[in-house]
Amino acid sequence: MFFIPGIVISILTFPGVIVHELAHQIFCYIMKIPVYEVKYFQFKNPSGYVIHERTDDPLKSFFISVGPFLINTILGIIIMAPVSIELIGFEDLNNILSLFLAWIGISILMHAFPSVVDGKGLVDSILKNKDVNIFVKIITAPVIGLIYLGAIGSAIWLDLIYAIWISLALPRILVNII
Repeated sequence: MFFIPGIVISILTFPGVIVHELAHQIFCYIMKIPVYEVKYFQFKNPSGYVIHERTDDPLKSFFISVGPFLINTILGIIIMAPVSIELIGFEDLNNILSLFLAWIGISILMHAFPSVVDGKGLVDSILKNKDVNIFVKIITAPVIGLIYLGAIGSAIWLDLIYAIWISLALPRILVNII
């Protein structure tokens, strides 16, 4: 494995950063949580962010935090579908549109994982909230663990592995099942 600074990765995969932040904003809107400031992309760390009103509602907090995982994964799969179909047929990516779709799709999928900040938000609003039912805490704790694992795993390219697996391996598995 080799190390590339996170900001370089963010610049190369900026469509994924934009969709990630847009997903947070969409879920804030759906959950009726006011948004104060949005930066879809910038050339510094963090490469994007959404500042919104804090909520102690566990459901709202959960969906705002994991919204990017849902939206980036679904959108990435949709964008990668034509590329995946080409590759399942063992055809070369020999046209500009396929290469462009592959870049956009992989970029979006690479930014599906919620960030450490998203995980911390869940810890604060759910695990540390004495008003939240223990059952909700037990269900949410593994999700928070996966968020931290995904964030830490990006140092060893887990985000890229996820993107490639979702866009290439998963379609092959589904084709073999069907």
